[in-house]
Amino acid sequence: MSDAKYHDPLAAGVYKAIALRFYSRYVEARQSAEFRGGDLPDHGRRPTQPEADERYNAAVEDCIVEAPDSADAALALVHFAGILAADRLIGEVMQQPVNDERDAYHQARALANAAGWINKIALAEFIERTAAGGAA
Repeated sequence: MSDAKYHDPLAAGVYKAIALRFYSRYVEARQSAEFRGGDLPDHGRRPTQPEADERYNAAVEDCIVEAPDSADAALALVHFAGILAADRLIGEVMQQPVNDERDAYHQARALANAAGWINKIALAEFIERTAAGGAA
């Protein structure tokens, strides 16, 4: 456990979703290893793919609907969108199915939420420049 002095629930939730995305991929790979006789018995019980997917999806649904109110949260959303794009490429190379519709929705929501926060900051800066008599 870290001694974090900064607490950002949305950023933490997004990074939790990213971790669970990787965990879901771990479960897939471990299932493939087990099928071929190479499981990891010292890693404990292997969850089922539906269990791993359910945990991932629940984490995403908890954080993706929220608009960020910090740069850390906006950055986490952009990282999440990047992970989805990279995972799609990996899935294509390895010929593993991905949930394109769900991922596209999550990616669009993450980027829209991050863009909304950036737009809010940009508008505030514009208003500040305009009020100071600066060029727009």
